[in-house]
Amino acid sequence: MNALKLKATDGLELSVALFEATQPKALLQIIHGSVEHKERYFELCQYLCDNDITVIVSDNRGHGASINKQYPLGYMDSWQKIVDDQYLISQYICSLHPSLPLFMLGHSLGSVFARCYLEKHDDKLKKLILSGTVYYNPFTPVGILIAKIIIWCKGGHNYSMLLRKMAMNGEDIEWVSSSKTNLAIYKSDPLCGYAYPNRSILTLFQAVRELRLTTHYQCKNPNLPIMSISGKEDPVTGGTLGLKETFKLLHKIGYHNFTDKTYEGMRHEVLNEDNHMIVFEDILQFLFPN
Repeated sequence: MNALKLKATDGLELSVALFEATQPKALLQIIHGSVEHKERYFELCQYLCDNDITVIVSDNRGHGASINKQYPLGYMDSWQKIVDDQYLISQYICSLHPSLPLFMLGHSLGSVFARCYLEKHDDKLKKLILSGTVYYNPFTPVGILIAKIIIWCKGGHNYSMLLRKMAMNGEDIEWVSSSKTNLAIYKSDPLCGYAYPNRSILTLFQAVRELRLTTHYQCKNPNLPIMSISGKEDPVTGGTLGLKETFKLLHKIGYHNFTDKTYEGMRHEVLNEDNHMIVFEDILQFLFPN
């Protein structure tokens, strides 16, 4: 694994990890979820690297080590900036191996950013995996309005328990995983599970709203294969109906090549459940079918 720093357009240094396969046959870019960091994906990165895929994963701005004075831990002021960061990372890894296909995996909030990435850059990708696939909640516009009012009253860097509960950013994290080991590691990690400030929650809501604004998508790659992997007990997906709504929105944009894998006994973090190797194998099978 190589640790790198890539400079974003505004000067923020993005903390990046690159897993170089010996003889790569493809590239994979990972976008992590809310209140976590890239190191939580290193086991998956190494697994895919051992299977001839060069993998790159970064800390989103305001997460992990991608922080500075303007972007302290947990602060997000624009989903567009995060998508721009990811496109910069795409350009970097593709410059290393220009002839290889680029895949992307986004988990949880990262699945939202990955879908926003599709607006302008879907032709950059050969396949997309959505993990812990976030569905569009019809109350999102209400959340945006409430967040704007709270920010106007209390400021964007302050904290609101109401907004945290609306964004599932409270202290109850049992929904994250059915694995007691994973939950214990998560709870003891200072770079996980912290409170988002008000502006970050507004950014989260605005990114989710973008999923429904289908006219914003250029859909240059309508044949893009898209796979959703999620736990049967994951509340973030909205269950069977929520996943159907997700695929309906993607179909409305113009995509039609979908694969859905739902795992019994798993919750939100299917990549970190006790039997996560089943998920890893399904990911590899999707990327390179036998």
